[in-house]
Amino acid sequence: MNREEAQQLLELCRPGNVDDRQDPVLAEAFALLETDAELKVWFDQQQALDAQISEHMNSIEVPADLKASILAGMRLHQAHAPAPSPAAISAPVSAPAPKPATDTVNAAIPFTSAAPQGPVAEPSEQAPHTTRPRAWWQSPWTGIAALFVIMMAIMNVPRNTQSTLEESAAVAGLPPVIQFLSNEIDQLTAPRLERRDDRAENLTTFLASKHSPTPNTIPDCLGEMPTIGCITYEYEGAKLSMICFKGGQTYHLITADKSTYPDKLPLEPELFQCSGKAFKIWVEGEQVNILSVKGTKEDIPEFI
Repeated sequence: MNREEAQQLLELCRPGNVDDRQDPVLAEAFALLETDAELKVWFDQQQALDAQISEHMNSIEVPADLKASILAGMRLHQAHAPAPSPAAISAPVSAPAPKPATDTVNAAIPFTSAAPQGPVAEPSEQAPHTTRPRAWWQSPWTGIAALFVIMMAIMNVPRNTQSTLEESAAVAGLPPVIQFLSNEIDQLTAPRLERRDDRAENLTTFLASKHSPTPNTIPDCLGEMPTIGCITYEYEGAKLSMICFKGGQTYHLITADKSTYPDKLPLEPELFQCSGKAFKIWVEGEQVNILSVKGTKEDIPEFI
């Protein structure tokens, strides 16, 4: 199964639904989700958007008199429905032209002396046509009611949903590693840190002992800040280390080896925005460094 096939299946998964995640049909797609970081980023964003839309839909109150209004409309429709024309029922049917006596079809039909004379009545003359009751879901009033509910849902969705869709479109053009880091930072909590310490040198020593990328230098803007802790990730075969600094707000310094960096290397420092966070990427020697902070590009300190 490739990524596109997995996405088609994962789109069927409802947010927060345990049964969907245990569905054997989706099992292979979820297995690929564990090994494809970019697919996981896409899936988390899709689930968040689906959850937001579902929340807005569930907040819409159905009018208390909706059922009564639908039933009244159906009765009104039936009362004004045109009745079948009597002429259409009793209109004579032209007798078919007589066939030769050798016609094997007519010869096979026995006639008695009591048989009616004249043209044989068509089925429409033998029994009145009966109209089969229409199923409830075929009623036009049901469609009108459904359309009413959909229109109410559209009118009640807040305007910020549009901005969410626009942000999702903007995220699609970001480097995958930025999307991955943005998602991991959103989920990061203190208990997930692999080492907690308020001194950067202790954290860099810990990272070096794990053979994880360690920043050769700490940017001057972070040098005087106390640290919170560090954590390591693996993305597309590359090891990433992240040290968290606390100085008014939280700054995340990510380091990767240039030789294994999974995205295109920037020739000059580059700035990006993703999900309410700003990122700055630059190459220093044989390392790639990324600095992230909550906010916009203007919140990234000027140090390069």
